[in-house]
Amino acid sequence: MTLGDKGNGQGLAAQQVFGPQAAVYATSKVHIRDDSLESVERMVDAANGSNRYGWTVDLGTGAGFTAFAVAGVSDRVIATDVTEPMLRQAKRLGAERGIANLGLSQNAAEALPFAEKSIDLVTSRVSAHHFRDFEKTLDEAQRVLKPGGSLLMADSVAPEDDAITIWMNDIELRRDFSHIENRKISRITELLTERGFTVVENDYPRIYLRFNEWTARTKVSTAETEALRKEFLQAPAATREAFQVAPVHDDIAFSWPCWVFRAVKG
Repeated sequence: MTLGDKGNGQGLAAQQVFGPQAAVYATSKVHIRDDSLESVERMVDAANGSNRYGWTVDLGTGAGFTAFAVAGVSDRVIATDVTEPMLRQAKRLGAERGIANLGLSQNAAEALPFAEKSIDLVTSRVSAHHFRDFEKTLDEAQRVLKPGGSLLMADSVAPEDDAITIWMNDIELRRDFSHIENRKISRITELLTERGFTVVENDYPRIYLRFNEWTARTKVSTAETEALRKEFLQAPAATREAFQVAPVHDDIAFSWPCWVFRAVKG
């Protein structure tokens, strides 16, 4: 397993946020396994039957958990990320799990170092909201996938209500300055259709979070943590309902909506 090129210099904010916290994400329960990963595994298995994918590429792999999940149905899986410390966590964890067909590449999702029509499956889980140019990422996925290849993505998404979407993205950015955008399903669908992808499977799990751990993971300052806590507790009723906000002792339980889809390249 080797580290590839760093790409075109994109993702500096992501490197600043996630580099120092790579070890934390390697032990984060929501990243290790949640309902979205179960959806990814189910879709991969259902789509492939008893066959295997040749080459799989995982975008924004973080500590590698999605890459690990698809390694068993792939001849070769390449875990890609802009952040070298994350890739080193993926290398360590992959070795601990005995995954022999794992490779690593340090690059942005918007600049994939793979040949046109060379990849069978592209995956991405809970990372697309960090991609600086999501449309370019889709362009790259379309470029590298073979005809009939699959793009399988899972990520937090924004409700269709504009006001609630604005609230969600503001909260996310204040908690993590590498956040770019939680997008509406309707907009993602438009972008996929424009690039010749057809969505053939959907799932709508939730990403369940606890406020204290969520803010600690990105080392939010004490003052901003308390300001964000107030934002959650005093949010409009429709917003609290959309995100299932509920005080729990000295913590807050909430969840983001998530969309998992498999889209086939025409």
